[in-house]
Amino acid sequence: MAISEFEKQRQANIARNKELLRQLNLTQLANEFGKSESGNSSPEPKPKPKTRKPTVKIEKEAPLPLRRSRRIAGVNLDDSEAVKVLDALDEEKSKQEKLKELESVRLSDDLKLSEVISDTKMLEKLGKSFSMGDFFEEIKNKPLAQKSDEQARDELDKLELYESFHPNQIMLTNSRMTTIEFHPSNNRKLVFGGDTNGMLGVWTVDDDSEDEPAIIRFTPHRKNIARICVRPEVLEEVVSSSYDGSIRTMDLTKNISKCIVEYDDQWGDASGISDFKFIDKNIGYLTTLQGEFSIFDLRVSDPVRRDACVANYRLHDKKIGYFSVCPTDNKLIASASLDRTMRIWDLRNIHDQVWSGYEDVKGPQCVAAYGSRLSVSCTDWNRSGDIVCNGYDDSIRIFNMNKGDGIMNYLSTLAKPETGDINENLTPDVTIKHNCQSGRWVSILKSRWHERPRDGVEKFVIANMKKSLDVYSREGTMLAHINDERMTSVPAVCCFHPTENWIVGGNSSGKTFLLS
Repeated sequence: MAISEFEKQRQANIARNKELLRQLNLTQLANEFGKSESGNSSPEPKPKPKTRKPTVKIEKEAPLPLRRSRRIAGVNLDDSEAVKVLDALDEEKSKQEKLKELESVRLSDDLKLSEVISDTKMLEKLGKSFSMGDFFEEIKNKPLAQKSDEQARDELDKLELYESFHPNQIMLTNSRMTTIEFHPSNNRKLVFGGDTNGMLGVWTVDDDSEDEPAIIRFTPHRKNIARICVRPEVLEEVVSSSYDGSIRTMDLTKNISKCIVEYDDQWGDASGISDFKFIDKNIGYLTTLQGEFSIFDLRVSDPVRRDACVANYRLHDKKIGYFSVCPTDNKLIASASLDRTMRIWDLRNIHDQVWSGYEDVKGPQCVAAYGSRLSVSCTDWNRSGDIVCNGYDDSIRIFNMNKGDGIMNYLSTLAKPETGDINENLTPDVTIKHNCQSGRWVSILKSRWHERPRDGVEKFVIANMKKSLDVYSREGTMLAHINDERMTSVPAVCCFHPTENWIVGGNSSGKTFLLS
């Protein structure tokens, strides 16, 4: 049989490699290489493992501590003080040795985490995923002190999720919802929602057809819609503010959206409006992402710009996420900021802001403040004079600002700071455990009072990270923990109807949950 040129070349390469290995004095490896190539030999069998004899564990006696020679240490036996010192050292050394041995002993029986955790701060973090509302089944069995609270709990217990459509079909907006509101009308259910992309959704619940909910969507803004409201004096208009630095009205009867405020910073760039409130039909307050506060008057110009505002003040050096106006005195406002404080301001007293890092800045007097461990997300004022605030310290705090003699009288009893300084002189009357770690994809949780409750019970609602809604009274009593298997996500933004016991919530994808 003739050998091909390719086979001749292959055999030559094998011979050359064997010669190279031989020259490197790797004889054994060369032989193995040749055998594997020729295929005439099989691999050597592996040696059988040797059986080991069982080892006998010998218990070693614990070594005795070395004897300390007092003679070598130069201690006079008659010197009793020196003997006592050496005895104390020996005793301490013995204790340390015993503790070291105990560190390796296996733990048994039930243990508290506080007994075995090395960092107590980490133990506190373990409980941050819980809220008081997670234990409502145990809480509701306890009798309530006030009959009105008992009646409110029974009323809230009757709330049911809207049944005509599944929440997945009620898409009020297309993106993460950042605010949601009811229309003040109690004859018809009308809900407004805003999202991160500037979309405003209007849901006329009573006009729903059999096929789909009656939702109309607009895009009046270019950025996050921070706040939506309806002025009682102009019920046909919806007012919305945005991070694009504008406040706009939308006429529901004429289908016209009009810009009423364009707010820029001192350099002419758009300053994001984080919140606004109307005092009457024309006068309103607004706050910005830069910590500023302004008073605007719609009668000044069309639209109102920064230089035409009645006043521009600085309240914080960082973002003001939410503010509220005292219902009984519109010259008192409470602001919540990223700088970890909630502050109360008196707009009647304007002076230089010596605490601010900005030069030649004037502002109202800070008459009270509360400092938090982390940022404060929301502060809301009810008609009874109570302020509720919550933030990333996983707590809801209630401050009773009316001790019977009026809010101003109570503020006058607090410790007074130096002119222009910020003095943290507020102490919460009620503190409630609540998980507020909403993260990146869930809107910030904000506690909001029932504005004018028909039943007369002061209560507020806040979302629960366990895909539910919690309702509390002004005393911190839990009135309701509302959940439903169809609520498959966190209704992060939520509110009461101004007068009725209706609640609406929106989630991170624009879905809406209506309870009535």
